Amino acid sequence: MNTPNRSYWENELYNLTYDLIIIGAGLTGLSSAYFYKQKYPEAKVLVIDRGFFPIGASTRNAGFACIGSVGELISDLELESAEIVKQRIKDRYEGLLLLRNTLGDSNIDYEPEGGWEVFDDESEFLKLKDSVPMLNDWMEDLIGETEVFKVGTYLGKHSYFNRVEGMLHPGKMIRTLHEKCLKSGIEFRWNTKIEELDSISNLVISEHGHKFQSKNLIIATNAFTNKLLPQINIKPGRGYVFITKEMPALEWFGTFHYNKGYVYFRNVGDTRILIGGGRNINYDAETTSEFGVNETIKEYLINFSNDFLKLPQGWEIEQEWSGIMGFTESKSYLLEQIDENCILAAGLSGMGVALGMNLGKKASDLV
Repeated sequence: MNTPNRSYWENELYNLTYDLIIIGAGLTGLSSAYFYKQKYPEAKVLVIDRGFFPIGASTRNAGFACIGSVGELISDLELESAEIVKQRIKDRYEGLLLLRNTLGDSNIDYEPEGGWEVFDDESEFLKLKDSVPMLNDWMEDLIGETEVFKVGTYLGKHSYFNRVEGMLHPGKMIRTLHEKCLKSGIEFRWNTKIEELDSISNLVISEHGHKFQSKNLIIATNAFTNKLLPQINIKPGRGYVFITKEMPALEWFGTFHYNKGYVYFRNVGDTRILIGGGRNINYDAETTSEFGVNETIKEYLINFSNDFLKLPQGWEIEQEWSGIMGFTESKSYLLEQIDENCILAAGLSGMGVALGMNLGKKASDLV
C-alpha cells in the first residue's frame, strides 16, 4: 500500500524542527530525553522507536540491580587494567543510585535483597577467596561501603554475597520513566523504524519516507546501532529468559549468578523462579539481533534448574522470551560524538539496568 501524501494540516503539526531527537526509547534513550528536558523545559524533544514499546533489552531483562560478582570482576581483571574495572564498578553503582533516586524504589519494585554468586565447583570457589579482601578495599574506596562481599553458603552451595545489590521490575522501570517524559512534554513516535539518517544535518528518515529534522541527535539504539551506523563495532547478543509456573516451597530468594554471571536467576514473588543466560553455551548462534529461542540453551537451563537448583518435581515453564543486548569489545559503553551535533550512547554490554540512565544523562549533557 502506498503511503499517502501529508495534508497541509499534518505538515503544520509534524514538520517541526526539534531541538533534540532521540532514536531509541529504551532506558538510555528515555533518560537522555528526560534529563535534557529538565535542563531546557522549553525545548522541543522527540523520541522515536521502531516498536510499540522498547523491545531490545530494557523491558526484557531479568531485573537485576547489580554491580558485579566476585567471579566476574576477577575475570575482567585478566583482560583489563584495575583502573578500568574499578571505573566500571563505580559507574554501575552510581547509575543504580541515579535510577532509584529519579524513579523511586516503590515505583520500580526495588528490593535490596543483595546478590549471591553460587558455585558447584569448590576449586573454582577457592580460587577466588583470596580476592575478597582486595575487592572489599576497592568498594570502600569507590562507593564508601565496607564489607560489601562476604564468604558464605546458600542452601549448602559455596557462595559469595554482595550486600549492595538488589532486584527490580524492568517493566515498571520503563513505564515510570515514560510517564515522567510525557509529563515533561516530550513527544513520541512509536512503531517508526528509521531507515536513514544524516548525522551532519541531523535529518532522520523513516521506512515510510517521513522526515524528522533536529538541531541535535542522540542515537541510543544499543544492539541495533550498526543498522544505522555500520562503522560502529557493537555486536548484538541474544539473552534467553524463562519464568516458571507457581511452585510450592520456593527456596531461592534474592538474585543469583552462576558461572561468572553467564547464568542468572531470581525469585519473582514467593512462588516463581526466573532463569536466564547460557549465551556461553553457543556464542556464535546468540550473536544475533533476531529474537527467538535457542533450544540447546533452553535445554541447558532446564537441566541446570533440575540438577543444581533442585526445583520441585513437575515444575513447568510458564513463559519464555529473549532480549537483545549490545556488546562492545571492552564491555565499556560507547559515548561518542559522531558529528558536531550527533551523539552516540550505546553498548551497555548486558548491564543496561545499572548503566543506562547515567549514560543517557551524560549524553544529554553533551548536547
